[in-house]
Amino acid sequence: MTHRLRAAVVPAFFCILLLIIPTALSAAPPDLNDPATRQRVRSLVQPYLDNELVVGLSLGLIAGDRAATFHFGKTSQDGPAPDDQTVYEIGSVTKVFTGILLADAVVQNKVKLDQDAAELMPDGARMPESGGKSITLLDLSIHRSGLPRLPSNMTNVGGENPYADYTSDLALEFLNEYSLTRDPGDAMEYSNLAVSFLGYLLCRQAGKSYDELFSQRVTGPLGMSDTTVTGNDDVLQRLATGHDALAKPRSTWEFADMPGAGGIRSTVTDMLRFAKANLDPPDNDLGKAIQLAWKQHRAGDAKDFAMGLGWHLARDGSTRWHNGQTGGFHAMLFVNRQIPAAVVLLTNTATMEVDRLAEDLIRMLAGAPVEPRTFESAVKVPVVKMKRCEGRYQLAPGAVFDINVVNDRLMVQLTGQPALQVFPKSETEWFYKVVQATLTFKDANDGRFDSVELFQNGVRLVAKRIEPSDGD
Repeated sequence: MTHRLRAAVVPAFFCILLLIIPTALSAAPPDLNDPATRQRVRSLVQPYLDNELVVGLSLGLIAGDRAATFHFGKTSQDGPAPDDQTVYEIGSVTKVFTGILLADAVVQNKVKLDQDAAELMPDGARMPESGGKSITLLDLSIHRSGLPRLPSNMTNVGGENPYADYTSDLALEFLNEYSLTRDPGDAMEYSNLAVSFLGYLLCRQAGKSYDELFSQRVTGPLGMSDTTVTGNDDVLQRLATGHDALAKPRSTWEFADMPGAGGIRSTVTDMLRFAKANLDPPDNDLGKAIQLAWKQHRAGDAKDFAMGLGWHLARDGSTRWHNGQTGGFHAMLFVNRQIPAAVVLLTNTATMEVDRLAEDLIRMLAGAPVEPRTFESAVKVPVVKMKRCEGRYQLAPGAVFDINVVNDRLMVQLTGQPALQVFPKSETEWFYKVVQATLTFKDANDGRFDSVELFQNGVRLVAKRIEPSDGD
């Protein structure tokens, strides 16, 4: 269960996207320029604005041969409204670009998907193995390498800018000492380390930085001039201010020399260009790479989605998607060739709530009946009662809930993840708005609770209170 409680720059918390596009599609895609369609889009967004879940939000929609953009809120608390040129961090959506860079290297006959990743490493460097199996480039892309989500020598995981100082040299030091806990290819474990290191290997093989390589091979040919890791002065001046889930300004995220898992910034206009290219790939080597990345390379199961190179495949088997979150931004991308349609959602607020909005929009474009979201109402609980819930509760080894009252809100943070607000049904039962999951505090003792029960998807797990000296 704990593998589904994921950190920033990864798929959504409690990954709940069970998207199924209806088989009986509408006779024709909706006209995105029709006032009624545009009003319908606004009605789906409005609950997120009314509940102050986002500071600013930009949408890009494609339905058939039509595209349209929508903008809501502000680029900062006192700033102007976003527009087509507003720049956002896209977090783990970057992994799709890294997957296409891998596919492009294959198309150019520079690498093979089943090639040992160790062959691209510097002389003397070590890639861990297990059971006589080596980690391949494909393993790194589809999260079956056996490498952990984050390396243990990444010391600033909970900081404002966690990746800024983590270099490839540190990654090589980690890999030199790390022992796999299972054979490569045996199971899926989402790994930012694996994909960021894949990007490093591809760049090393090409003799270019990530910015240089993906500009030359992907964004340049597609005319995505505002999509970058570092960015020129013009791009940086248009970067929205990021905010956490409490609408407090947060630092941008910088990356040392391994940005391939979450370092890209982009605009809704550029991301629409990217979505169009995936709906109808160009007739050239880039188009071949897009097709190879689009192809399913790992089967899904009840727990995990099937995967292309970087892409997740939704439960309908046709929709490709990826989301991403940094300290102050969230992004979601859906692309479906059968409809055909795409949704780009970019917000300058680190909230996974909006994944549901993006899913509702792609279903709307497919002709499914979709209603504006209704958020569950919370009761009033005095702060003194909230404080009884504060503490550290161990869900599993290495997975601890840190629960604190912050600005009269109860915030819950799982190890390695951003803090998320929970809302009270009563003094003891609290719910996430991110997903249908609850936390129930139990075993009151001396004015505090000794355990908390997580309930989600019909499964109950109990986390016991631990003291700081108990460790994780």
